[in-house]
Amino acid sequence: MAVASTLAGLGEQGSSLVYWKLASFVIGLVGYGLLGMGLLQLSRRQYEIAHWLLPAAALILSAVVGWAGWYEISETRAAIFNLATAVALLVPGLQILRDFFTDRLSARVGLLASLISVAVFSLLVVVGLLHPGFQLIAPAYAFFFMIICHFSMTLFAIVLVQERAEARLRLYANTDALTGIPNRQHFLGSLPQTMQKGDVCILLDVDFFKMINDRYGHETGDLVLVSIAKAIAGVAGRDASYGRIGGEEFAVFLRNQTAQTASQFAEDVRQSVKNLSLRKGDAVIKTSISAGIAEWDGIANADMMRDQADQALYSAKRDGRDCVRVFEHARRAEVTNVDPIQAANATRHSASRRRRVSFTRRVAAV
Repeated sequence: MAVASTLAGLGEQGSSLVYWKLASFVIGLVGYGLLGMGLLQLSRRQYEIAHWLLPAAALILSAVVGWAGWYEISETRAAIFNLATAVALLVPGLQILRDFFTDRLSARVGLLASLISVAVFSLLVVVGLLHPGFQLIAPAYAFFFMIICHFSMTLFAIVLVQERAEARLRLYANTDALTGIPNRQHFLGSLPQTMQKGDVCILLDVDFFKMINDRYGHETGDLVLVSIAKAIAGVAGRDASYGRIGGEEFAVFLRNQTAQTASQFAEDVRQSVKNLSLRKGDAVIKTSISAGIAEWDGIANADMMRDQADQALYSAKRDGRDCVRVFEHARRAEVTNVDPIQAANATRHSASRRRRVSFTRRVAAV
């Protein structure tokens, strides 16, 4: 495009360079075709053979213009060039707009605005050339503004790449490397600061996971964890916050639930895990999980609810595993008359004592 502009400038200054008109037309048009192809690949984040249609169309149009001799007429050449420029930029602009709904990065807005601006100025030039009485902007001023838009186009393309890199880093930081579901950091960060009626915390633990690792190897154990994570994600869908919070332990947080609906959710997960069919050679690996559920009692915060769910999970392990247990709030009527700060402190001290023995308990459980 820079070469084409230089040739066009030399021609306007009366240079004797042969075929400068056709050369500037062809090089500039192919440049816009390549620019459109690059923007399509930038937006889609992948290479496709179909993207070559833009520069190929530019070459075909150049051949037609050269064969017909239209490049000799300045107005005709400029009108065809600017019309082709608008098309070459509106095509990737449409793709950028479509991709915005699945990849909502702010740089797309600026990039799309730059493309539309260049296309609009190009179309205004075409209108002014075909109908001089309706000329809204002089071609020289339009060309000047188009140069500015080209610089902004470059800027937003760089910002788009940077935003993608940052989004990828955030994804890696919040995703469990093995299972591909949210990790402990992301799950804990997604929990609301304030609990409300209907909030439920569910802890899920793989039964006899150490035995699976010892008998079949750690690679098979990893396969079990990945399969169970997919089963949990399949049941949870988009309405729940979930993640892997430990070696073989997973957590789910639900809103607007009751003890019955939360139990049914955990039961669906348990059954889904139980139906998994995993093989190691000729051996069939049986998988199961235990689940503990804690429903908000009007006092507990997120940490306390996780501790209550952990107690319910311990009850499920103690009752034979492969089952679901709900935390029972002792003396519910009395709890409502207890000062919330005192109750929170009591639960925190209790949680501290339980954490000191949790390692021994979990080893015993598996």
